[in-house]
Amino acid sequence: MTDELDLARFRALADAYGGSLARWPLAYRSAATRLAATSEGATVLEYASMLDDQLDTWRVRPVPDDLSSRIVAGAPMPAASLATRARLWWSSFGVAAALAGAAAGAATVLVAVPADPVADGGTSFGELTDAGDER
Repeated sequence: MTDELDLARFRALADAYGGSLARWPLAYRSAATRLAATSEGATVLEYASMLDDQLDTWRVRPVPDDLSSRIVAGAPMPAASLATRARLWWSSFGVAAALAGAAAGAATVLVAVPADPVADGGTSFGELTDAGDER
């Protein structure tokens, strides 16, 4: 990187990497060390170090074991109206009727289709007699 580092960029890097120059990218450390020797740079690093200390002491409280059950218990349950229940019943009857029709149609096709004439020695076009005699 460049050896020049202005105070605004120094402040932005301190906000990003903290008050310890050991955590900064190597490319900025030499210029940051020179700027940290000034009073403005020292003030910026001091503020960043205080913020680091505050962040290091902050802890997240553990989640209670019964949190998920309390959330589920407090969730509103939609009440199904009579019209909604009636629609569900009628739609289930429609599905049942459609399935019964499909089964009946499949059974009819299996029973009503005549045997394949090819299996009886003929062809799909009917009985062919000796085709070689008619030439």
